Amino acid sequence: MLPKYEIRKSDLTVKRNDYDLLFEEHIHKYIEIVYVLKGNQKITIDGEEYNLGAGCGAAIFPEIIHSYNGNRQKGSEVVIIICAPNLFGALFPNLNNFRPDSPLFCADEVDEQLRYALCAIRPETEFHLKFSWTCVIMSYILDIMKPRKRGSSPVSDMTYKIIKYIEENFTEEISRADLAKRFNVSECYVSKIFSDKLRMNLRSYLGLLRAEYAASLIRCGDIPFTEICRLSGFGSIRTFNRIFKAAYGISLKEYKNNIIKFISGEKE
Repeated sequence: MLPKYEIRKSDLTVKRNDYDLLFEEHIHKYIEIVYVLKGNQKITIDGEEYNLGAGCGAAIFPEIIHSYNGNRQKGSEVVIIICAPNLFGALFPNLNNFRPDSPLFCADEVDEQLRYALCAIRPETEFHLKFSWTCVIMSYILDIMKPRKRGSSPVSDMTYKIIKYIEENFTEEISRADLAKRFNVSECYVSKIFSDKLRMNLRSYLGLLRAEYAASLIRCGDIPFTEICRLSGFGSIRTFNRIFKAAYGISLKEYKNNIIKFISGEKE
């Protein structure tokens, strides 16, 4: 089964479950922090399986395939924080560009202040409080993990350059031929990057990036759908509607009428 490319309805989501999690392989553009308050949680990150005990956690950086391998059994208590890297503005370096040597932080690395913040953050609190706790948590985690700028080998660097170019230019028309010419590689090489890295083709990836961006524009204000269509890089309103509904499960009109209440990120 191929990983699911997950899109989010808000830039900050906090979950707190009283059972261990079971969730299929997925990938997204967000930072995902998991912390086990009680019990344990099995998780696979970038092909490596880990068993997190109480007091341990993991930070999954953007575009990393991961899954939760629990049994949804009562007895564990797990906190999940999912946040967009651009939410932090200039507080931290561009976290899209960095990776830790290990995604884990262990119980003996979690001091009293970090443990307090991880226990204090809750789904039901107001957005500004969740955001403040998330900033505190990220500060401590970055200090523990000391992530380094990625792209250490020529192959991975080329993959990163192509993915980064698409993320910065997805509103423009981009084809495999365009990428091959720009980066002096073959179209087959471009296809392989998507099949190996994202487990989807270029067209699907562009559609999801554009749908995510369109959703953010809908949340920002009363912009006409025709203008959002143009700004997001869709070729037609019909294509826009089709891809958006496939990504979000509801139509543009339904999203605007029913999901816009999540603009503050207070609810999932």
